[in-house]
Amino acid sequence: MVGPAKRLTPLPMLVVTTDGPLSGRVMVLDADELVLGRRSTCDLVLDDPHVSRAHATIRRQAGAVLIQDLKSTGGTFINGEQIEGSAALKHGDIVRFGQVEARFEDRSSSLSGDDDTDVVELESAVDKPILSPRQNQVLGYLKDGLTNPEIAAELGVTERTVKAHCQEVFDRLGARNRTAAVAAAMNLGLFDD
Repeated sequence: MVGPAKRLTPLPMLVVTTDGPLSGRVMVLDADELVLGRRSTCDLVLDDPHVSRAHATIRRQAGAVLIQDLKSTGGTFINGEQIEGSAALKHGDIVRFGQVEARFEDRSSSLSGDDDTDVVELESAVDKPILSPRQNQVLGYLKDGLTNPEIAAELGVTERTVKAHCQEVFDRLGARNRTAAVAAAMNLGLFDD
């Protein structure tokens, strides 16, 4: 027996509108949290020298799509305005990462007829994770983009030990890879600037 048909809701996406090799590139926002940046380990890769290695996070939350700059060099802008903290995206918004512009498309918003989403910044109720001095040191090397062999050489330990430290950092920050760990640490203010 076949049940009633489900309406397929299209996923939100960013479409690069800047002229050049990235023009027309479609980045589908198919997870609840994505890191966008130049680094190859980012969830959404924009290989452009004006885009920071870990430039911004994009979160889908309660029907809204929120974007947050990760203290990038070139900044993140929505419709020409630089964002501070988190900002909600609306269908048709032009988002600029450094020099790369993309149009935000969310066809599901036109299907639901929802009003604009207001973003309210709340104090974080989550305590900062406690990292050991060694884990903080490894996190700093991850931020600097060092590989496991390079970190092992800096610390005078084996690569296996470095992998164990990295995994512990990932677990404490709730991250699945290096880029996500650095992004989470930046969001939590774990780096001293």
